[in-house]
Amino acid sequence: MGLFDAIIGGGLSFLGSRETASAARDAAQANAAAITQNSNAALDAAQPWNVGSIGGTATFDPDSNTAMMGLSPELADIYSGALSRSGIWGQQAGAYGADPMEAANTFYNQQQEYWQPREDQMRTDAETRLMSQGRLGATGGARAMQGLEEAILGGQQQRQTQSLNQAQSMISTLLGRETGDIGQATGLLNIPYQLGKLGRGLGGDLGQQASAGLASRNQAAGMIGQTNAMSPLGNTLGQLGGLFLNKGIS
Repeated sequence: MGLFDAIIGGGLSFLGSRETASAARDAAQANAAAITQNSNAALDAAQPWNVGSIGGTATFDPDSNTAMMGLSPELADIYSGALSRSGIWGQQAGAYGADPMEAANTFYNQQQEYWQPREDQMRTDAETRLMSQGRLGATGGARAMQGLEEAILGGQQQRQTQSLNQAQSMISTLLGRETGDIGQATGLLNIPYQLGKLGRGLGGDLGQQASAGLASRNQAAGMIGQTNAMSPLGNTLGQLGGLFLNKGIS
C-alpha cells in the first residue's frame, strides 16, 4: 500500500506540477510577446525619419540601410551652374598659369596694337619737324630722334611690366572664381546633410534604441527557456525513483 500510495501521490503531483508549469509557461509566453512587441515598437520608432524642406530632401530606407539626400530643383540648378563655371575658370587659369610670361606677352601685344600707330606717328612727326628745321641729318637731329626712341622704349617696357602683373592678377582672379564656385556648390550640399541629421535626430539614437530592443528580446527568450526547463514529469519520476531506492535499501 505504501508503494501504491506513492504512485498515486506521484501521479497527482505530476498533474499538479504540469498544470503549474503550463500556467507559468503561458504567462511567460504572454509576457515575452508583450516585451517583443514593445521592443519592435522601440526599434521602429528609432528609425530615421524622412525629412523635406524647400531646400531639399533626406530619405532613409531601413531595409537596405541606405540614405538618399538631394537638393531642391532650384538649388540643384545653382549647384550645377556653379560647378560648370568653376570648370571654365579652372581651364582659363590653367591656360594662363601654364606659361605666365606667354600670357604677359599676349596682354602686351594687345596693348601694342593700340600704341604702335601712335609711336609711328610720333616718329613721323619728329622727322618732319627736324626736316623742316634742317636738322634731320645733323647731330642735333640724331640726338632728338634717339631721345624719342628711348621714350618710346621706356613706355613699352612699362607696359610689359604692367602686362606681367595683369597676367598674374588674371590668374589669381580666375582661381579665386573657381574656388568661390566650388565653395558655393559644396556649401549647398550642407542643406540635405543637415536635413539628414534632423531626420536622424527625430528618429532618436538608433544605437541605444536597438541595443535596448535586442536586450528585451533576449530577456523574453530567456524567460521562455527557463519556463520550458521546468519538467513536472522529471520531478515526479525523481521522487518515485527515490521512493524505490529507499525501499530497496530498507
